[in-house]
Amino acid sequence: MKNILLLVGLLLIGCQSDQKSIHVNIYGELRQIMHGGVRDGVVALTDVLQDEHVYGLGALEGLEGEILIWDSKPVLTRAKKGGEASFTNNAENEKALLLVTATVKDWIEIPFNNTQIETSLNDYIYQIAKDNNINPEEPFPFILEGNFTKVKWHIISDPGPDGTHEDHMNKSWNRTVENTNAKILGFYSTKHHAVFTHHSTNSHMHFYDEKSGYSGHADELILGENTILKLPK
Repeated sequence: MKNILLLVGLLLIGCQSDQKSIHVNIYGELRQIMHGGVRDGVVALTDVLQDEHVYGLGALEGLEGEILIWDSKPVLTRAKKGGEASFTNNAENEKALLLVTATVKDWIEIPFNNTQIETSLNDYIYQIAKDNNINPEEPFPFILEGNFTKVKWHIISDPGPDGTHEDHMNKSWNRTVENTNAKILGFYSTKHHAVFTHHSTNSHMHFYDEKSGYSGHADELILGENTILKLPK
């Protein structure tokens, strides 16, 4: 009996060891930005973009806008509430205040079945990552791609060092799009609340509309039909 129990234990350890962890780079901390008034850049974007197949998201130095990196292509967006938004793909002399990156050469595609999402999108992504031998207890990137029934997103604008989360949202450039084809880059983690995810969620996601070129922080989304989840291969 002891031999059987030992064998079962070894099998379980073997299954757990098969899970891969994705190397994720983290620059800056949300808690220092939101509550410590930190606004200085922590990494030059040109340094991050020296490698191929880099994916990342974050905020620009000074909390002046949003950063998306898609396969080593930067999309930097700035806007003020009530004004026009702008974007550039030029990262020269740009620094990140907050940035999370990973290098992913190949992705696996998993069609979404909305009926399988019984609790939340975060829980679903956790389980699908686990099912595909990714360690969900360590941070990892993911992509949502296809049709979205609704996406609420914003481009951050600095409300000042003492601004609350509500102040940040109220003074940001907020938009809602419906029935749109888009891409979402996200980073999932159960361990990085107030570091690169807010305290109430395990994911940080950025919306990307390739047609217009604009990108920003995704606040809420409703999946449409034919949405694909992508995870590192």
